[in-house]
Amino acid sequence: PPTGRGPEGVAAQVLHGGGASANSANRWWDKTLQLVVGQDGTCGALYDPAVIDGAVVAELLDHAL
Repeated sequence: PPTGRGPEGVAAQVLHGGGASANSANRWWDKTLQLVVGQDGTCGALYDPAVIDGAVVAELLDHAL
């Protein structure tokens, strides 16, 4: 699996926690919105895409970033 702070490593960490040997147990797959912040400063958001909520989540993430 990809590791490190490059695009592939960050995507693996945010999307599925980096695998069973890393942080996959930290992901709550039934939640609409997850804000992921790693110890090394990587961050991201997982969002269950629904058209009605898209503008609200986009505004929230814009404000946070």
